Order: sequence, then C-alpha cells, then structure tokens
Amino acid sequence: MINYITLENKGEKGVLKIDPRTKIILMILGNVAIFLAFSVQMKISLIIFYLIFGFLCGAYKSPIKISLGYFGLILVEYLGGIYLSGTLTLMIITFSQFVKMILPCALLASIMISTTKVSEFMGALNKMRVSKKVIIPLTVMIRYFPVVFEDWKNIKDSMRMRDVSPTFLGFLKNPSDTIECIYVPMLMSASKVSDELSAAAITRGIENPNPRTCMVKMKIKFCDYLSISLMVIVIVLEVLM
Repeated sequence: MINYITLENKGEKGVLKIDPRTKIILMILGNVAIFLAFSVQMKISLIIFYLIFGFLCGAYKSPIKISLGYFGLILVEYLGGIYLSGTLTLMIITFSQFVKMILPCALLASIMISTTKVSEFMGALNKMRVSKKVIIPLTVMIRYFPVVFEDWKNIKDSMRMRDVSPTFLGFLKNPSDTIECIYVPMLMSASKVSDELSAAAITRGIENPNPRTCMVKMKIKFCDYLSISLMVIVIVLEVLM
C-alpha cells in the first residue's frame, strides 16, 4: 500500500503526461512491435512513432541521437550491399543488425528514464506489487548511469587539457596514456559511484518495509489507455500481415 500526497508537478516537460506504469508497458510492447516488424519501412515507421512519442513526453536529445544512429545503420547496410562484397559485407550487415535490435530498446528506455523521476518509478513499481528485490537494483541503476555519464564527460574534458584524446584514434596513438588517464579513473569512479548510490538509497530508507509515501498521485488516464491501445493495434496488425 502506498500513501499519496497530491502535488502539482509544474516542472514536468512535455504535452503528454503518461503514468510511469504505462511507460513500462509501452516499453515492453514497443520492443515486441519492433521485433515483429517484417520490413525496413515498418521499422522506420515505428522508430519515427517512438520519436514523436518521446517529443510529446518531453524527451528530445537522447531520442534524436538514437534515431539518427538507427537511420545511419540502415544507410550503412544499404551502401554496403551496393559497394562492398564478400566477408566484409557480411560482417558489416551482421554488426548492423545486432545494433539495430538494441537501439529501439535504448530509445524507449531513454524516453522512460528522462521523463520519469526515480520516486515516480519506485511508486509505480510498488503499486504494481513488484518485489523489492527487483525495485532496489532498478532504482540504483536508473540513478547510476546519468552520474557515470557526467563523470565521463568531466574526465574527457580534463584529459583534453593534457592533450589526451578519449577517441578510438587517440587510443591507437597513445594507448598507455589513454588507459592511465581516462579508463582507469573512469573505472574507479564507476565503482565509487555504485557504492555511494547504494549507501544513499539505504540511508533514505529504500529497504523500509513500511508503506511508502509518493508525492505525485499516479492515475491511469485516457491518454494512457490510448497509448497502450495504439501499440496493441500495431502489434496485432503486424501479426495479421
């Protein structure tokens, strides 16, 4: 059971206000839909649909980058099939297909993470009666990646001042300096962040068995039903076609 305190979330971006539970369901259905897509045109249409959905929810930067990467891989496959042949073409297409299976999942996950606060995510999972053994690792993970990414940017900026490039070409030129100045600090920072986030979560009572208090009242609305219905219709059409 969760106690709710009604609070107007004025800082939330986006035209479409989707319940966190709906976002979880849409992420699962969206991955099923992209898996069942039978043609490149259908996959492109789904990616565009996910991109528009992200815009409506208030997510812009990450969905655009992931979508451009997906379209770039399609272009690489097309050009590789025309201008290349043999083993190289097979390697490129195999790698591209593998990454293309991951990117739609990353696109939907980025929309959910960037438009959902951790407290809302925890409240949604608690209301779905998910076990704490699942909630606690997921909550720490959602906090983990943004912090690690911020540390990665800071390390790259500081190393550029020492003329150490974090790119693959820079690694080939100076492998020892790149490992010593970038990758080793990154690994140490990642390990430290995981310990700090775990300690912070325990301090804030994440393991408390008593009912939690959620500051934002969550309710399934018409837009939630509409979003789920549209995704189910897409999956049914893919199966029938």
